[in-house]
Amino acid sequence: MRRIRALAILAASISGCAGLFAKDEAAADFDKETNAVEARIKEDRVRSALGRFEESIADFYKTEKRIPERLDQLVPKYLAEVPSLDLPVCGRETEKVQIYPADILRGGQVDGSMLKGTGRWGYVYNDHQVIVFVDCLKDSSHGIPWYQERGVF
Repeated sequence: MRRIRALAILAASISGCAGLFAKDEAAADFDKETNAVEARIKEDRVRSALGRFEESIADFYKTEKRIPERLDQLVPKYLAEVPSLDLPVCGRETEKVQIYPADILRGGQVDGSMLKGTGRWGYVYNDHQVIVFVDCLKDSSHGIPWYQERGVF
């Protein structure tokens, strides 16, 4: 009789543990989905910031008749502030800018092999174009390296 009672208690405790495992699995799924949503929100913010940079540079050029040498020259007249870059896959949150020489441009695009991958905003210009980018070699959720992403506005 004791043996049957012990087996019943053991069976009950095992089924209780199965419930705990299911709850842990559900919590892990919830955390995974929440993290994915947060990552998409951060990526969308970065793309929007890239778009604001592009728009501000165009306004600067129309008014000043020259290309800004640094992105902080846009503040405060054309851009309220240099936006924060927050992409954990690329590094810590930062407002810093990595300025590159024009020779990193190949065929109108940033040559990723010449990047430092600082996780900062990247900035490069020549007589014909200006590019603001994320100085990161890792892929975005679009499956392309971050330095190739362009802004939306």
